[in-house]
Amino acid sequence: MPVQQLITSILRPTLALAALLAAVSVAAQETRYVNDKLFVPIRTGAGGDYRIIHKGIPSGTAITQFQVSEDGDWAEIETRGGTRGWMRTQFLQAEPPAIVLLKQLEQELVEVEADRDKMRASLSATASDAYEAGDAAEALRAELATVKAELTEVKRVSSAALELDAQNQNLATELETQRKEGELLRLENQRLQALMDNNQILDGAIAVLLGVIIAAIGPRLMPRRRRSDGWA
Repeated sequence: MPVQQLITSILRPTLALAALLAAVSVAAQETRYVNDKLFVPIRTGAGGDYRIIHKGIPSGTAITQFQVSEDGDWAEIETRGGTRGWMRTQFLQAEPPAIVLLKQLEQELVEVEADRDKMRASLSATASDAYEAGDAAEALRAELATVKAELTEVKRVSSAALELDAQNQNLATELETQRKEGELLRLENQRLQALMDNNQILDGAIAVLLGVIIAAIGPRLMPRRRRSDGWA
C-alpha cells in the first residue's frame, strides 16, 4: 500500500472526530450580555472605611459634585434627594451612560411616534375636511349655476318689462297728445258754435231790421188807389 494512502486512511477518522467535536463545541456556545446596571454606595468620608449612608444609587443617576479628594479617588457629591456624602470617582463621568442615553432615545422615539400619530390623525382630518370642502365647493358651483340662470331670466324679464314700460310711456304720451288735440277740437267747436250762434243772432237781427224796413217803406212803394167817392 502506498504511504500516501496509508496516511489518508489514518487521518480520515481523526479529522471526522475533530469535526464532530468542533460541532458539539459550537452547539454548546450561547450569546450573553453583560448587565451594566450598577449600584454605587455613598459613604460619610473619602475612603472605604467610612460608614455607608446610602446602599447605592443606580447607574445613570444625576448628582451634584462639590470637590475631589487629594488622591483623586473620592468625590463629595449630593443626590437630588438631598443625600450628601462621598463616592468613588471611578463611577462618575461627565457624560450620561449609554443606558440613560438609550432611555432618552426611547422616550424621544415614543414622543416622535406620538407626534407621528397626531400628524396622521391631523392629515386624516385634513383630508376629510378637504373632501367636505370639495363637496361644499361642488354645491356652491351648482348654486352659482342656478343663480346665473335665474339672473339671466331676470334680465330677460327685466328687458321685456323695460320694453313694455317704454311702450306704455309712448302710449301715454300719444294719449296725452290726442287728449290735447281733442281738447283743442272741443274748444274750436265751441268757438265755431258760438260764432254760429252769433251769426244766427245777426241773421235774426238783420231779418228783423229788414222786416222793419220793409214795413216802413213797403206802403210807400205800393201804388195808391184812386178814390171813387167823387172828390177827384
